[in-house]
Amino acid sequence: MRHSDILSREGAVLLVCDVQKRCIKPIFGKERMINNIKTLISFCGMIGLPILLAELGPQLFGGTVEEIKNLVPRLDPIKRNKYSCFGNEDLTLRLEAMSTRTLVVVGMETHISIAQTVLDALTRGYHVHVVMDATSSRRRVDRRIALEKIRIAGAVVTTMEAVMYEISERIDIPQFDKFQELIGSIGK
Repeated sequence: MRHSDILSREGAVLLVCDVQKRCIKPIFGKERMINNIKTLISFCGMIGLPILLAELGPQLFGGTVEEIKNLVPRLDPIKRNKYSCFGNEDLTLRLEAMSTRTLVVVGMETHISIAQTVLDALTRGYHVHVVMDATSSRRRVDRRIALEKIRIAGAVVTTMEAVMYEISERIDIPQFDKFQELIGSIGK
């Protein structure tokens, strides 16, 4: 038996939230955030973990940045006008269709869409992991306070590398060599 805060591949989904063209410029540490999201997307593709993409008002803020969209070109984004990704029924319907109860959340901004989505997910009974080195805001203080707030509310605040090791769980997996390559490329 494993602790409930250790991620498992079963029933988990990666939710990439609002990494959009017209919002990215002022984001603190945007290169690190984007690179870590790209690494997680590659990891999810390698192990078959589902990915969902969400966009806030793409008519105003543009679509997802090309660096990320190019990795998941077939994904139809969840488009909404409310900050929370639960702002319309689309996310709920997709999660129900996947029979998932665990969300791994990345994106921006931590104190706006990420925090509201996480709090709404917790209210709906989801287990939520927020990847702190794959989320950001314009101001560091907003990000820091939001991470503290969602941790107190019951979400697990974690790191990209911890997510990958927890989901992998073991070394005797068919993709272990590729996994090691992916881990080795972090920070390069």
